[in-house]
Amino acid sequence: QVACAVGRADSPVRHGAALPQGLDSSLQQWGVLAPSQRQALATRLREAAEAAMAALLAAEAELSPQQRGGTRAHTDILGVDFLLACVEDALELVALGTNSQRCLETCALAEAMGRGVGEPRGELPRLLAEAVLHRAQCHLVEGKDILLIGAGGVSKSFVWEAARDYGLRVRGSGR
Repeated sequence: QVACAVGRADSPVRHGAALPQGLDSSLQQWGVLAPSQRQALATRLREAAEAAMAALLAAEAELSPQQRGGTRAHTDILGVDFLLACVEDALELVALGTNSQRCLETCALAEAMGRGVGEPRGELPRLLAEAVLHRAQCHLVEGKDILLIGAGGVSKSFVWEAARDYGLRVRGSGR
């Protein structure tokens, strides 16, 4: 999901202070009229966002659960903020930072606005529902004592890792 906000060069753009619009509309306003150019920029944006997210997740994988913020820390919904700047007559992407809540609100608003003008429903509602349900399941079992029977062996090692990630105290024979 991409949501854009257009602002002035001398003032920072804030998520809550600008109405979101689509990337294609934003690029057309900037004078990028050729569909192939807009598609190329959209591809570059997606690739840059995916690379930033992959780097963040790789760095997070090196941390202990406590260093990541504990069992209640969430990186299941992330956003990457980019600035699209004109440098020597070329549009360049500049990564500004990552966050979760602000991007989520902006994308949800953009999707709702799009549905209001006849745009098809996107993937955002389904992805949000999955993330919220996963968080709820984690909360329900956090801090509980669980007895696992038959969860030993190398092929089941993911059970122990998942239990740790959920904040469970697991007791079982064979471990």
